[in-house]
Amino acid sequence: MTYVSRDAELEIKKWLNDKEVILIRGPRQSGKTTLLEKTRETLLTKGVDEKDIVLVTFEDDLERMKFEKNPKEFIGFHQSKKTWFLFDEAQYVKDIGKKLKLLYDSYPNAKFIVTGSSSFDLTELGKNLVGRVIFVDVLPFNFLEFLRAKSPKHEKKLIELRAETLTGKATETGFLDELNAYLKEYLKYGAYPRIALEQDESKKVELLKTLFLNYVEKDVVARFGNKYREPAILLLKTLAASVGSPVKYETLSQQSGVSYNEVKTMLPLLQDSFVINIIQPFHANISTEIRKNPKVYFLDNGFRNNLLGDFSGNITGQALENFIYCELRP
Repeated sequence: MTYVSRDAELEIKKWLNDKEVILIRGPRQSGKTTLLEKTRETLLTKGVDEKDIVLVTFEDDLERMKFEKNPKEFIGFHQSKKTWFLFDEAQYVKDIGKKLKLLYDSYPNAKFIVTGSSSFDLTELGKNLVGRVIFVDVLPFNFLEFLRAKSPKHEKKLIELRAETLTGKATETGFLDELNAYLKEYLKYGAYPRIALEQDESKKVELLKTLFLNYVEKDVVARFGNKYREPAILLLKTLAASVGSPVKYETLSQQSGVSYNEVKTMLPLLQDSFVINIIQPFHANISTEIRKNPKVYFLDNGFRNNLLGDFSGNITGQALENFIYCELRP
């Protein structure tokens, strides 16, 4: 598959020569593994010897078990001088935060670059590595990255138009219809890399269905048990239909059929697995802000459309609001 450069590359390169652990996090199939492999290529072009770069995926149970049994022996076996350890799918390692803290403090000539697909699996990692970690989020393509994948000429044109708009010198363009056509595709199928690069529309839909099923099995059921399968799906469908509207636990419970307490438990779970973001309202008075109801947005429109079962391509106000949120998300 064609490689598409990601905006996150610049942030990773900025920290490559510093001691801090780089944690690349994001949803499944957002391109983290590809970006880790690209980082390896970058190190090689910078003159790092191939034997000083250790790329390990912890989806490999044998490698994971060796690492978990004795992480210091694992690192010591591979290290000779300055060594770059690239760990993929770190969420599979038990107590990964404690282990990385130990290794960070014990091996000053080791640089760790780590990927993980669920922030609820990586919470302890962040807690253990306070002051020692740089977080880099890799999400589905933003719209400029999407254009970069589909037509770099249109990406360049949109950058020019945005610059003109910021200076107050925006002019009419003959490329608006073409840019809108790309936007409609972006809003219809979303921008997970594999799906964005697929040309066949029927395959895009099937890939989105498969992505959703994998998410439910690996991020919901595997961690919280089969009892959360149906509640998670029902709650996600309810949220998909109410994007941009203030949400209430009571209303979500009534509309989804999920109990009030389960709703309160599951919303943070869904956010921590990079599916939705819960946005608290801004108010000058903090106590008022806390009492106000939040809004929920999806990190990918295609994921949302799959939940709605709607790939008609109709551009709704909700879809556009969700798009704007994703573009402005820090």
